[in-house]
Amino acid sequence: MDIQRLVKIGGNEWIKGEHHRVYFNSDVQAKMIGLSCSCYKTGNISSATLNGEVISNCEAKRILSSIGKLWYDAKTGKWEHRDMADSRAQEIIDAIEAEV
Repeated sequence: MDIQRLVKIGGNEWIKGEHHRVYFNSDVQAKMIGLSCSCYKTGNISSATLNGEVISNCEAKRILSSIGKLWYDAKTGKWEHRDMADSRAQEIIDAIEAEV
């Protein structure tokens, strides 16, 4: 996996000691699955689309809450995730790999 390309699409490279990872924040992950949200100043969702189709604010919040930590481990060459279902993680990983 090309680390520079992962960074270019929104990943954050992190190197410390023996660790070398590229993390993807929730905004990048949401974008990868086609979720776009507009928010009020309070942070609440005011409108949302999924792959260009309007969805309810409640559905957008449900999708956002299903996103956890995701990173690519450059040392092992494997994707890792925490606090999200394997199916959601795989959906995001597939979208990222399609961009790279």
